Amino acid sequence: MGDYYVGLDVHSRESVFVVQQADGVVIGRGCIPTDLTGFQQLRDQHALPSGTPVALETGTLAFFAARTLAAIELQPIVIDAHEVRAKAHRPTQKSDRRDAFEPCEGIRRGVYRSLVHVPSPTISELRETLSRRPSQLPPAEVAVDRIPECLGEIERPGGSRRGDDKPDRRRGDTASY
Repeated sequence: MGDYYVGLDVHSRESVFVVQQADGVVIGRGCIPTDLTGFQQLRDQHALPSGTPVALETGTLAFFAARTLAAIELQPIVIDAHEVRAKAHRPTQKSDRRDAFEPCEGIRRGVYRSLVHVPSPTISELRETLSRRPSQLPPAEVAVDRIPECLGEIERPGGSRRGDDKPDRRRGDTASY
């Protein structure tokens, strides 16, 4: 049993795949459902060993597919879609089969450089939580606008207060700006 390489063109319902041997011979093509059972079917049907590289382009479902493939012990490699298109043999003649073949051939030959890091589910969940949390600090503009107000409350020697002669931007005084 030799090395295998898999290319996937991931869509919301069905994904197109190509399986190649290390020498470039295509040993499998077809469609599978884009879910855990479909990816398991691909692995089992072609007897893919653990750690088999599976190449796919960046896209809406790339992280889902990469995490699902990693869960069944395959090695997902997410490649920037612009690089795949730039290095494709026929970039203007797109088809699902070609979109699966190009990444497969590219990782077999080692031509791609723009590989995308897929964060772990824990890190993604943490990022999501932090993005939805309300900020505890006021925005920077509010803090900057309060500086003249704070300085205006400080009395200067001689009885004058700093800021008395300055226009108030919050009220719309822009005469000296």
